[in-house]
Amino acid sequence: MEEHISDRELMKIQVAALFTQDENGHLQRINEPTGAVEPAPRFFFGYTNEGSICRFRQDLPDNAIAQLKEVAAAEPMPVNSQKIPRNRRQFEDILQRHAPIERVWIGPAYRFPEHITPPTNVVQLSRENVGLLKGDFAEMASELNSSHPYLAIIEDSRAVSICRSVRLSSHAHEAGVDTLVGYRRRGYATSVVAAWALAVRALNRIPLYSTSWDNVASQRVAQQLGLVQYGVDYHVT
Repeated sequence: MEEHISDRELMKIQVAALFTQDENGHLQRINEPTGAVEPAPRFFFGYTNEGSICRFRQDLPDNAIAQLKEVAAAEPMPVNSQKIPRNRRQFEDILQRHAPIERVWIGPAYRFPEHITPPTNVVQLSRENVGLLKGDFAEMASELNSSHPYLAIIEDSRAVSICRSVRLSSHAHEAGVDTLVGYRRRGYATSVVAAWALAVRALNRIPLYSTSWDNVASQRVAQQLGLVQYGVDYHVT
């Protein structure tokens, strides 16, 4: 099980789930199960108390990569509760010289505990019950795929909280969770994420959960589930 995997190794597994990479380990695209094509960030820095990893998009010049590696090597370790890279400004100055920065993402990455209590109020969505995706969730019907766990809580004859695999590799799946506005703060997200994680483990894959520091509600779900933060993701597009 994944509890025996080191934090640094888990970070490598996560980045492989988030993004496609070429034979040299350079980032190519965001790993969308739907097949949508969106470029990966130019720079990914994942740091844990056991060390960090860096990944670079394939079009980033060698001189920029060398500079980013030098700054990354100087990043203080261990990170403990460090929420942002202390050398963030240096990273972004280097990338800004290459091209204007479009987006910056920073947030915690979590692993699931060994024991997950199976919820009883969750159903698996499939083509057979696609009609449960109504209203704001109707456009997600095209995402349904029998090989990707897609769980939901049903109320008022429709899905009101869903969790599905939004990034995946041969080793791990990354959770994507959403709850309709009128059904929040009822514990639904906690239940549906737990069910999703168990479904991913049933596929012999590692369930992973990450969010941004700005998303307090998502962090609250992680806390309620007893997830364990193993690192921080920082990437710049």
